[in-house]
Formats: sequence, structure tokens, C-alpha cells
Amino acid sequence: MSSILPLAPSQQMMWEFMTALHPARPGATRLVVVEFRRLRGTLDAAALRRAMQDVVDRHDALRMRFDRIGTRPAVRILPRVASPLEYVDLSGEPAPVQQARIEQIAYEHRTVEFDPGRAPLWRAALIRLSETEHVLALCFFHMVSDGWSCRVFVEDLFHAYAARLGAGAPQPPLGVDFSGLGAIQEAELTGGGPDAATRAGYWRDQLRPVSPYQLFPASPPAPDADLSAEVATRFAFPAEINARLRPAARRARTSPYVLLLAAYLVLLSHRAGRERIVLGTTTLGRESPLSQRLICQFTNNVYVPVTISPDAPIGDVVGAAHAALTAAIDHVAPFHRVASAVRPDFPRLRPWPDSHLFDAWFQSAASASPVIHCPGLQVEPIDVTARPTPGTPAPVVAADVPADCLPTWLKRGSPIVVVDDDRTGGVFIRNRSFFDDELVRGLIDDYVAVVSTLVTDPGRCPGQLRLPDGACFFDHVAG
Repeated sequence: MSSILPLAPSQQMMWEFMTALHPARPGATRLVVVEFRRLRGTLDAAALRRAMQDVVDRHDALRMRFDRIGTRPAVRILPRVASPLEYVDLSGEPAPVQQARIEQIAYEHRTVEFDPGRAPLWRAALIRLSETEHVLALCFFHMVSDGWSCRVFVEDLFHAYAARLGAGAPQPPLGVDFSGLGAIQEAELTGGGPDAATRAGYWRDQLRPVSPYQLFPASPPAPDADLSAEVATRFAFPAEINARLRPAARRARTSPYVLLLAAYLVLLSHRAGRERIVLGTTTLGRESPLSQRLICQFTNNVYVPVTISPDAPIGDVVGAAHAALTAAIDHVAPFHRVASAVRPDFPRLRPWPDSHLFDAWFQSAASASPVIHCPGLQVEPIDVTARPTPGTPAPVVAADVPADCLPTWLKRGSPIVVVDDDRTGGVFIRNRSFFDDELVRGLIDDYVAVVSTLVTDPGRCPGQLRLPDGACFFDHVAG
């Protein structure tokens, strides 16, 4: 017997964002999490299918559907949902054809529109390349999964696979249903630190007054502009910067991640001509060993406001960023409480996404997933390019969504930075329909220059910086 339930606390932010992008069709946002694994060795496909069903039965989120959408959503956990595993046999095809089909499947997964009212809210494909090589492609609606959940899914899948082959014991039940998962999130968001009122007061003090600001200006999109046309541009720091990064972070009594975040704050302040910048970033949202074994959306966004004085050493920005990020993590709270604290009229304004709370986004890539070994099989993570077939129409264009939602789409498509887990580089991701290559090339050149200055000459002031591109953002308004 299934029950109608409210969202778990860490799902609130993601749902608010989805409904701000498209209130009637949240699935049109294409906010998904994807994962690809290469399987080398002898695979029993029937056992894998049964093992995947074991994982579905184990985790409530994999059997979730929405009974109600809008600003008061409700979900239902179904007692039984069949695994959606699709089998694709490419073993008779030449390697270029196989690769093209894998990339097409990746594109289909990244651009799928899930119907929240239909379970399952995820997809899986097992692609056979040869007798000893397969690719497993997974795609989850972001309300069901975050990046960490993908790792949990794969680990549980191959634990169950080994058990199905008689090479291990089945996993014991989790003992946590969806209501219990929500209680765990609530406890981890409010326990072990300031109480709820103190957390709300912190965000009210740090983020008010809220004045949504488009740091990366762009012209309104044309009706046929592809709203999901994300592209990633990779950058890498020179060897001399990599050699100096960790010693510089140690001298500043912080981490390399915070130093890189501080450099981005300096860059944004310089190019926008603003002293106060608020960066958004995210936390894993899993403080306990039990929460690390659950599949669902757990990540929590936090907001890092820092004032960058043009006349103070840029090294001071590192200390300010460290203090601001530490305080933000200490005061993490469910999104509805943060939003209500900074906008008391939040219930009337909904959907009101958290993109109103930050100027730009900066985060770390997830740490690499380990290689899994099970009977006769090696399971390793792989990157797959998502590539449409020629003539594939854009999955969602500006004309498809309500006009008052377009500013949120524009903010979503603004350049974000994802630094690699080893801090040697990263990617700038942006919507190419709004923001051109010239802007991103200039951002990369300037960002590398600021990082270089921070690790070699932290006593220099932002006002003394001479950057390679040096343009303000308004020089790059899209035509």
C-alpha cells in the first residue's frame, strides 16, 4: 500500500528550480544525472537484469512518481516498479558505428523529458559491444538521484549481481523508507550545529536584500534558441601553477579548492565592476554512513557572499572566502527556510528558485568512482560524449516555455565553473545559445592569470591586476 508523501528536504531546491523553468512540465527542464560504465569480461545479462530489479526493490526513490506537481508537490512510492533496463546489441557492428550509437544513446539520456507522474523516473541501457565488452548507460531524473547516488546504484547493482551468481550474500535491507530518508535529511540539515532559527537568521543577514542580478548579460533568446544547448570548455593550469597551488593554500591555511574559488571571485569582481559577489556552490549533503548508502537527491546548495576591495591584497580574498564558505556550510538549511528568511513573501512568489540568491556558480567535480571487480567482470567509469544524430531537433526551445520563465533559463545557461577533483584544471559550462566562445575564452585566460597571481604574488591588489582579456562582461552581450 503506497502513501502520498511530501518531498524530502533536499529535494526542495531542485523542484523549485525545475518548476521555475517550466511550471507545467518540470521534466522539460532536462535536469538529469547520467552515468556510464564499461564492463569488461564475461557478463551474464539475465543475472544483471535480475540484480537491477533487486536494486529497484531496495531503494524507494527508484519507485517514486509524483501524484501532484506545482508549488505543493506530492510523491508516491510504488510497491513494485519493473526495472527499465533496455538491451542494445551492437556486437555485429564496426567500431565507428558502435561509438556513434553509444554517443547517440548518451544524447538521448541527457535530453530525455521525464513525466513526473510516471514511474520509473530513470532509464538504463546495457549496450553489448562484444562477448567480453559492454557499456552500461544510466540516466536519472534529478529528483531521484544526485551524483553520489549513481555510485551507490552501481555498487549495489554489482553486489546484487555477484549474489545472483552465488558468489556473495545479498545485501541486508536498508531499513529506511522514503519517510525515514526525509527524517535523516532533516536531522543532518539541522542537527549538530546552530538551531533552525539561527540558521535562518544567518541567511537573512548575509543575503538580504535580495536583488536578482544577471552577472553575465545576454540578449533575450530568439524563439528557436536551444535552451538545453550546454557545452563544456576545458581548461588546464600550467605546470608551474599546479606546483605552487597546494603550498600557497597551506600558507593561507585553507584548501586548494577555496583558493581557486577566491580567484574566481576576484575575476568576477574585476570584470563586473562590483565589489560584492555571491557564489553558489553545493555540498554532498550526506553526513552519516547511512545517508551515504541511500539513493535520492541529497545535495544542498549554499551561498558564499564575499566583498572584494580593489585596494586590499588579493590574498585577503582567500581568507574571506574561507570564512564565508565555512559559515555557509555550518548554517546549511532546507531551501524553503532559506528562501523564506531572505524573502518573507516567498510563498506568494513561488516558484522562486535559488538562482536568485547567487551571482555565479562554482563547484568541484565529483571524485572519481572506483573500479569494481566482481566474478569474471571489471566495471570501470568512462566518459561518453553526447552527440545527436544529424538533423536532431533541439529538445526544448525558447518558444516552448512561458516567457516569464526565460530569465531563469538564461541564468541556468550562464557560465559556471567546475574544477577537477585534482585541482589541475576544470571546465566552464554554458549555454552556447546565449554565451559565445569569445566570452568563455576570455574568462579562461583571465581566470588562469588570477590564479597565477594568487599563488605567486598574493600581496597584489585587485585594482592592480592587468588581465589578458580584461574586458567587462557588457563587452560580450550576445547579439
